[in-house]
Amino acid sequence: MGGFNGPHVATPDFLHPYVPDPADAKARLALALYREGLGLNNPAYACLSFFKILNIFRDKGPDQIAWIDDTIPKIKDSRRARNRISSLQNSNETPGKYLYGSNRCAVAHAFGTTANPEDPADMRRMRQDLPVAQVLAEYAIEHHFGVKSSQTIWEEHLYELKGFYEICGEGAVATIKAGASPERNLWPLLPRLTVSLARSEGFAALTNLRSEVIAIADGCATVMCTSDDNLTEMVLWLNFAEERLQINVKDGLRTADDGSEGAARSYARVMRFVRDYILNGVLEVWDWDQRRLLGKCDAFIPLNVDLEATKTAYDSIIRNYENLAEVRSKSGNFGGD
Repeated sequence: MGGFNGPHVATPDFLHPYVPDPADAKARLALALYREGLGLNNPAYACLSFFKILNIFRDKGPDQIAWIDDTIPKIKDSRRARNRISSLQNSNETPGKYLYGSNRCAVAHAFGTTANPEDPADMRRMRQDLPVAQVLAEYAIEHHFGVKSSQTIWEEHLYELKGFYEICGEGAVATIKAGASPERNLWPLLPRLTVSLARSEGFAALTNLRSEVIAIADGCATVMCTSDDNLTEMVLWLNFAEERLQINVKDGLRTADDGSEGAARSYARVMRFVRDYILNGVLEVWDWDQRRLLGKCDAFIPLNVDLEATKTAYDSIIRNYENLAEVRSKSGNFGGD
């Protein structure tokens, strides 16, 4: 929400992997004020919305000034505010004293130092201060109220193996991360898994697969997923050492053709999965019984790939096997499906 005045687009498959919804009332108020600040087109009042967030946990002016001065050096990602922060640090007063007096109070009050909405110089100053006020609000939301930013969530990428942590247990994961392997009888038992892509309708050949840990080494558990007709096999790597859920569609995915209609349809579905995965697919692994998402990846970014030619090639393979399935259907060789 906020900060976007361009054309609005409606889509049936909006992907929202991280939307924080804290239970704490003060954290929710901080997020509400942050969204308010993003949505305002007046830089003075946008700054005030961001400074209200500091007021939630620092109700006295001197405390807010001290918090700002202590926090400014801790802000690592300050690309938006780098130049203004540097300017404030080189001024005669501290960033906290300036921002509290010439920004926050100048907007909130009409005596002393004020921000005149019809004075271009005052509004120019507010626009320069706005990125600083915003990054301070973001730091407060994450480090005081405990609501992680989307950037932090992406950098940690704990979502890739979150569900598998619960299945494997803390002890087994700690052992695997240390580069060792639990005793064979302590290897985690996995539920039947479905491998899919976000915003897709699923792929029958990769649904409800028997799944088993077949190796543990170097911080990684190797999982073999097999269809009930034994025609399709897919390897998943639960790389706990690097917090990554990994697949290899070239060497870790096999589908066989036993001459049946079902085999031809399965092959077409697997090829459709590979095609869609290469075209920026978002990998998801689900617990089939519980219908619970166990792990997901960010969109796959292929390197050194001619995407148009690749899509054309896979489209051709998919059509050929779908046609082959129809031919086999008419010949009466149904097989499993």
